[in-house]
Amino acid sequence: MDREGAETYLRSLAEAAMRGSLTPAAAPRAPNASTIMAAGHALTAVGALDPVTAEEILTDFRLAVTVRQLRSEPGEGTGQAATAAHWLGQGRAVLRGKPRPAQSSGEGAPGEEATGEGAPGEDAEPDGADRFVPVGLTVPFRMGAVSGELCLMSFAQTGSGARFIAAWQVHSPSLEVQLSHHYPGLIPMDEFTVTDDRGARYQLDLTPGSDLAWPNMIRLSPSPPGTIRWLDVAPPYRQAVRVDLSGGDGGAGSPPVRGVTGGSPPGGDAARVSVSDTKLSPGEHLLVMLAERLLTGTPEFPRRGLLAAPPTSPRQVMAGGFGVIIAALEAAGVLSPLSPVPARLATLCASLDLTGHGIAAPPTLDLPEHWLSLLAHYQRRKPEPTQMREGYAALAASLPELDGIRVTLLGLQHTQVGSALHVLVQGRIPEPRPGPLDIDLNFPLSLWLRDSGGRWHAARPDRCHQAGRERAIRLRLVPPLTRPTDWVEVLAGGRSAEVRATLPLRWRYPS
Repeated sequence: MDREGAETYLRSLAEAAMRGSLTPAAAPRAPNASTIMAAGHALTAVGALDPVTAEEILTDFRLAVTVRQLRSEPGEGTGQAATAAHWLGQGRAVLRGKPRPAQSSGEGAPGEEATGEGAPGEDAEPDGADRFVPVGLTVPFRMGAVSGELCLMSFAQTGSGARFIAAWQVHSPSLEVQLSHHYPGLIPMDEFTVTDDRGARYQLDLTPGSDLAWPNMIRLSPSPPGTIRWLDVAPPYRQAVRVDLSGGDGGAGSPPVRGVTGGSPPGGDAARVSVSDTKLSPGEHLLVMLAERLLTGTPEFPRRGLLAAPPTSPRQVMAGGFGVIIAALEAAGVLSPLSPVPARLATLCASLDLTGHGIAAPPTLDLPEHWLSLLAHYQRRKPEPTQMREGYAALAASLPELDGIRVTLLGLQHTQVGSALHVLVQGRIPEPRPGPLDIDLNFPLSLWLRDSGGRWHAARPDRCHQAGRERAIRLRLVPPLTRPTDWVEVLAGGRSAEVRATLPLRWRYPS
């Protein structure tokens, strides 16, 4: 990694932008503050430039522009250019004399920084190994005129506590409730009782940060011992529903997905997994994340002839910085000029009618299968009709570790507003921070689902709750499911490897 080359490139870009702003007939693609910011964000995302230096370069540029505006008398273009160069040079000299912030030990891609400590006691594991159990039970309830179902998808117990990953259905004669999903106040959470096999009782608490429209993380308070065999969940004035926590393995915690290499649908309750090396460079990994953000940000079901985005649309603005980002990554030594990823990104822009991206590499026909599937979805004349009721499928499967990150699948859910995959992320996850161009650096993995009909769905982070060194994340599927699928193939990709796991599904539908 060439950190000096990264800083030199960003400063050269700022100087070129300053010269362009002083020239009346500047080239249409002359760099500006937006392109400088995009390049700076990309360089900080791959660890080639620390955020303080990037911000100071951008500040120097803004200051130079301000000086130019103050000295905007006719005939002073040469003086303005000299003044701008002086300010940028001063910034360079000051930075060279400053102690730099400490860099992480690795020349990392997004997500390789050391994680911060959580609250005291959050990382302690009182009863040993983590425990993940698929549940798949519906608990009906009624309180006065309000009725509904508590749908338990899975049970997860880690050092941060025990909780159910769940979904709710609430029925009420109130027209306001019927027209809106915002009904957390109607859920009789305090009226439920939970008892374990030893007679101990627990309360159900909605985890702070859960989605109010569809609460799905329910914490047990206090956290039960890791050796209990079952829990009885009793709704108000109704018989309890027993949740078996043995999971078929004596309650010792859910193991990683096991099996032999292969991509065919598994038979019975078996699961298959394969791991293959990818060895992406930090720059390639970032470009893949940008490409997938572009794919998931494309409007749903655009009509034929209207796929092109207006110049001011977010995805057109995003694509406008690709050329500069690629050049910055090459200057920093984190992207090879021979990498095939820029050509794939150029093809993606051409397929979505996005212009002005500035990518020098010619388009290629070599696109990943899941990208092609999503592009075909967008380019259909009409959307496929949905033939799926609201429901959920229980999951509790830990994927093999990727780049120091462990992902556990905890449930798949479909509602009127879309489909979502619930996961728990543990390991070397970075501190929450904004990503370049609206990508999520807090979840530096690519995650896709292929249904039994052969269609791919991108899983994009939608809601997140952090506790200690783990995050519970709801991933929105783009596009949503349109019909029940008997199995899914999960594709999880990181810098070093990708995992393919094929899992059977059993759907359950609330009344």
